[in-house]
Amino acid sequence: MKLGKGTIDFLLIRLSSLILLAYMLYLTGFFIKNSPVDYFTWSSLMSNPLMKASTILFLLCFALHTWLGTWAIGSDYLSSRFFSYASHKISFLGKPLNIIFRLICGLIICVVFLWSAIIIW
Repeated sequence: MKLGKGTIDFLLIRLSSLILLAYMLYLTGFFIKNSPVDYFTWSSLMSNPLMKASTILFLLCFALHTWLGTWAIGSDYLSSRFFSYASHKISFLGKPLNIIFRLICGLIICVVFLWSAIIIW
């Protein structure tokens, strides 16, 4: 399975958003049920192995969703075609800027995922 294919990306975005929604709804219900949440309640929730696994799944879906979203932005607005609308003289900037943008986004996504995973486990 290769990312960058329209149908697969569309389905992955939708699936990841449903997992993100389910996780957020669960946490919202937890906060409503246990309001006010103190340290003991929160730490007992987050020490549960099922909650840790769910949080890792959430982080993976968040990373995938973010990567595909930033890829779409980069391919739409950081392309030679897009820059050629302004001037053909700067159309060569599209590809290098897209690569730099994707590298920076990928680095940020990896750092956030790894940092969060270390905190959780």
